[in-house]
Amino acid sequence: MAFAPGTVAQAASGGPRLALVIANGQYRNFDKLVVTANDGDRMASALTATGFVNATGSGAVEAYRDLDLVQMRQKIAEFREALKAAGPEAFGVLYFSGHGAALSSYGDLVLLPVDAPPQLGSDHVSLTRARLTRELLGSGAKNVLIVLDMCRNVLDVPPEVARDPGMVADAARSTSGVVGSKGLRRIVRDTDTALRPDQGYLVAFSTSADQVAFDNGAFSRILAEEVRRPLQNIADALKRTSDRVAVAGLKGGKTLQKPTFDYGLQGSPPCFVSCDANAQDRFYDCANCPYLRAIPSGTAVVGSTASEAGRGSDEPIQRQVTIERPFAMSVFEVTISEWAACVRDRACRPVADWSKENPNPLLPATGISFEDAQAYVAWLSVQSGLPYRLPTEVEWEYAARANSSSVFPWGDEISPSDANYDQTASYRGSPTSPYRGYPEAVAAYPPNAFGLYQMAGNAWEWTDGCGDGQCKARILRGGSFESTPGELRVANRLAVGGGRKRDDSGLRIVRDLNADEVIH
Repeated sequence: MAFAPGTVAQAASGGPRLALVIANGQYRNFDKLVVTANDGDRMASALTATGFVNATGSGAVEAYRDLDLVQMRQKIAEFREALKAAGPEAFGVLYFSGHGAALSSYGDLVLLPVDAPPQLGSDHVSLTRARLTRELLGSGAKNVLIVLDMCRNVLDVPPEVARDPGMVADAARSTSGVVGSKGLRRIVRDTDTALRPDQGYLVAFSTSADQVAFDNGAFSRILAEEVRRPLQNIADALKRTSDRVAVAGLKGGKTLQKPTFDYGLQGSPPCFVSCDANAQDRFYDCANCPYLRAIPSGTAVVGSTASEAGRGSDEPIQRQVTIERPFAMSVFEVTISEWAACVRDRACRPVADWSKENPNPLLPATGISFEDAQAYVAWLSVQSGLPYRLPTEVEWEYAARANSSSVFPWGDEISPSDANYDQTASYRGSPTSPYRGYPEAVAAYPPNAFGLYQMAGNAWEWTDGCGDGQCKARILRGGSFESTPGELRVANRLAVGGGRKRDDSGLRIVRDLNADEVIH
């Protein structure tokens, strides 16, 4: 992609795009880093390919290598001025690969220049995440993405740094001014920075708090691939990166790395290549949290008619129910990659990943018992700070139907193109197809009217419903890749012992919405 001198690239769907890439490896007083140069080149190439120009405001994105403190400050200042000149619709990306650490005195993160001394002073720990975010948003750019491919192990700073009033003020600003709860729908405000209501930021960390980012290029390689992938916004791209890095580390066994984010995005986040219309209004509450969508309140029917083919004796006769308040439900079945994050934290047990049949981290996590599902939602609640749970049966069926009263979410008939099930079987003369025998990616079939994918087929989904008077058995809904088509009927129920592990049982989660999340 060529750029005319003196111009700023502008994507068809957005404003001007500028990027600053810094790759520090030749440190004078710390271990030298081997692959940061490749990290920088890889990211510069990916950003250039998706319409970004260099931090100066023209030309292809360049990776600046081995910058000292003065040089880093100069490049960041130039970047800020270029963003300011680009105007109020600008989208800026700062990528840093190098040494970094968390500062124990006030919890912020610092990017280290190559001349950082062994005993750090206030000058060399002034390049913090809080200050960078504040300065770049102060340019007036509409969106700012900061990617920090560096360690987050805690660094004990000397007393003179801890007493620096400017640094302490930055740290205080970085943790205050939050309105509402976590999540992409939340509004984050820094009271000392004059932001427009439409400005937003996302800070991506290549690893979790107090963890090491390995000098192996895995994060930059996967991120560069996701930057180039169409039909996703920047938040989705970072979440996919997090999922893929986590799964790769878990399989490797030696380099566990768990990317995470800090965000305050407003409205619809920008996209690197193109946006997915089906992704509108979905959000998530933490890096390893499933995508959510708000399910509106309303009145609908649940259950089956007395004449419905395949009707079970435990299914209630079709009746009308009212959902008084909107709630959030996961857009997809919980994926292998999302489950892996819980396994890494030792809150969930490992499950089969179907890698021999279909090596895709976006398959549903299966082989999950009711107790496993409860462990997952408990872990997720700790991760997000929000109360996740399994859906009630009424919530599940209401969401699956999405205002329909038909046998299946899409109508009264079924065909192999509708869902993943045992397609050798027929329902009322429906067409058949060869048996597949394993789950597919969670987005393999179109969503229903509420924007939820594969509410029928692929994997059975746990609810909190009871299958007997003592609740020793629990209820699964939706059918799976092993199910006959009649089992995919929306009203169908399957009672299974709470400790039983089926190779086709997974889950979908919900949480109640806070008052500031409900759109009236």
